[in-house]
Parts: sequence; structure tokens; C-alpha cells
Amino acid sequence: MAELLSDHLAGLIDNLTNLSNAVDSGKRQNLFNALRAAQQEALAKGITLVDGASSAEIAGQIGGLDAGDAVAEAIGIREIAGGGAYEEFDPRWVESALNYYKTGKPHIAFPRHDDPKHPVEPLQTLVAKSEIRIAIAGDWGTGEAAARAVGAQMAAMKPHYTIHLGDVYYSGLRAEEQDKFVNLWPAGTVGSYTLNSNHEMYCGGDGYFNVLLNNDKFKAQQGLSYFALTNDDWLIIGLDTAYFAYYLSLLYEQGALFEPDANKEKDGMFQLQWLQSVLQSRGQKRVIILTHHDGFDIHPITARVTPKPLYQQVTGQLTNVHDWWWYWGHVHGVIVYRRIFFPNNAGLTPRCVGHGAIPYLPFPRDFSRLTNGTVAVEWSETDLANHGGDARRAPNGFMLLTLEGAVLHEQMYDEGGRLRWSNF
Repeated sequence: MAELLSDHLAGLIDNLTNLSNAVDSGKRQNLFNALRAAQQEALAKGITLVDGASSAEIAGQIGGLDAGDAVAEAIGIREIAGGGAYEEFDPRWVESALNYYKTGKPHIAFPRHDDPKHPVEPLQTLVAKSEIRIAIAGDWGTGEAAARAVGAQMAAMKPHYTIHLGDVYYSGLRAEEQDKFVNLWPAGTVGSYTLNSNHEMYCGGDGYFNVLLNNDKFKAQQGLSYFALTNDDWLIIGLDTAYFAYYLSLLYEQGALFEPDANKEKDGMFQLQWLQSVLQSRGQKRVIILTHHDGFDIHPITARVTPKPLYQQVTGQLTNVHDWWWYWGHVHGVIVYRRIFFPNNAGLTPRCVGHGAIPYLPFPRDFSRLTNGTVAVEWSETDLANHGGDARRAPNGFMLLTLEGAVLHEQMYDEGGRLRWSNF
């Protein structure tokens, strides 16, 4: 006998009730209400599931309900309004939540560089070149035309390194990692690296740890979700802000460097201790931090700044670093923030580079004039893509870093190869 969609939704509600991370009570209640409305509608309509239906097929049926939009909104999707691929009411966003509620907390042990079976050195030396090019894209794993165009522009720069700030959609499943990311990612001439993310943890990290990090294209990363690259002038650190975020928020929305409760994660403090060790040995090097999750968010109209828990976690470890940069994704857009100065005169330069592939709206033209306390916007994308796809969307793109000794050049390029912003 075919399973009723209403029964499946009842199981989802039970899973949500039993999740061990008792966080985001308001968001959790909104999800309860939306799922219950969808369950009642599915019951009234007598909708059945096809035998062996995949999460994607179930998500499509939920999205087709009158209550489907409310479910997507309760999950927290904030994309361009519409039902196209990766737009707000794309029913496969619901698939992310289905996989999350089915999988729960990560079941893959956190890979450590000091594993006695396979010890590796996560601190590696940058290529010895007078000019080192690093192409960075975030939230790129869609497999869509815009992602391919961005990838082609990255490759055209002939970067020594390519780095992904994370997110392969919709849930980082094995097939998604292979088809939407590994097969398409432009490899650096020296190496490629990729960070863990919330979407890749919706399946417990299975695709990220077992497919992506095992692929030869990312062999320089040595199976770890954190890494460091260094030379005489620079220390570049990539951090996993998703693995330890389960207990901090629903759907891994808030990033975390660590989990202090050893009963929840036995290796919960390992990455933080490694970061502290690497920073202590840096000397006078300038530092670049790479994460998937954002340190803060700024409202495009009111300029209200919302600091994230990750901001305190990261800045608290770099109080003695005089010059450092922080590149993150997660927010689907591109924002260049002005330098933030701390009481000891140390300076942080934050950049949001989450515009790799997901359709997003241009920012208001006066957005670059917004300021709120120490946070101020220098530049954000206000133009239209005019490059296929939804006519309302802004151009997707990437950042190119060029290291020349202790000098850092930054350039933002879009999917059509246009230079959109630079720091020189």
C-alpha cells in the first residue's frame, strides 16, 4: 500500500520534535506550524507517495501544496521570488530540510591531521612565485549555467589556487557533489581547496567527506575540512564552520568553530586548538581567514547589523593580529566592507563572496553609503547580469586575490568577465 504524504509529514514533525539541538525555538515553531498545515492539506486531499520516492520527489509534492510556500518560508529561504531553479519557491529547497531532519547530527568522525593511521601536515607552503593568484568563489555548487560561466572566468585567470567557500546544493549528497561540483570545478594549477558548509551537512557531510575530499582534484587538502597555506608574508587559514554548528542553530544556519561540550562532540575543541597553535607561530605575517558562514549580516535598507556568534569566535582568536582579512560566503550576494578597527588598532577587512551561482537581486544603489557603528559598506553589486536566466538577477561572480610579497590585490569579476571592483 502506498504511503500517504500526510503520514510522511507526520514523521517529519516527529523528527523535528526529537532533534537533540534545542535551539531557534521561534524558527522551530514556525516550521511546526507550516508542516502541520501541509500535513492537514495532504490528508484532506489524500495524496500518496510513489513507492521508493526520493527526497527530491517528496519535496516536489510538498512544494505543490497550497501550504508549500509557507514551508519554504519557514525553512528560511531568502532568494529571488519565483519557482525557478534556486529561486525562493523552488520546491527542492524543501529537500534540504527533508535530508536534514532525516540525517540529524553529523555521523562522520571529524577528520584530524594527527590521526595515527593517516597523519598529515595541514600547514603547507605556498607556491614560490613573485605573484600568487588565488580565485575564490562561494555558494557555487548548483551546476547551472551561471556557475559554469563563473568557473570558466576563474579558469581564464590561470590561478595557482582555487578555493570554494562551500555549499553544494541542495544537500551535498554524493551525486550532487560529483555532478554539480567535482566534475565542473576549475582546478588551480597548484591546488584546489573547498570548505564545509550548512548545505553539505544536511546529509551529515556524507558527500563532502566521502566524495569531494577523496577526489584527486582536492588532494592538496589531504582529507581535512580545515587547512593553512603560508609563506614569509602570509598565513591563509581555511576553517570548518559547519561541522560543529549542529547544536547552535537549526539547519546549521549559524557557523561555529567548536563545540565545547565533549559529551556532544568528543573532538569539539580540536579545530580551535589547532587554529590557536597556527596563529601563535605566525610571527608578523598578515592573515587571511576563509569560512563558509558569515561573521555578521547587514540589512540593505536599514543598515541594521546583526553580529553572528561566529564573529566573536573568530575575532577573539585574532586579537593580536594587526592586519587580517576575512572572506565568507553563505549570504547569496557580494559585499565589500570597509576596514574595521579594534581598540588595539588592529584591523579586520571583511568581504562577503557568496555570489558564485545562486540567483540574487542587485543591492540598492545607495547601499554603499550605509554605515552602522564600526561596520560600513564600501561596494556591493547593484547591476543586472543581462547574461541569461532570470532578468531580475544580479551577476554571479568570484574574487581574485593576487599576493605580491606582503601586498594584497583584490579584484571582483562577474560571470561575463567584467571587473566589478578592485582595491587598487
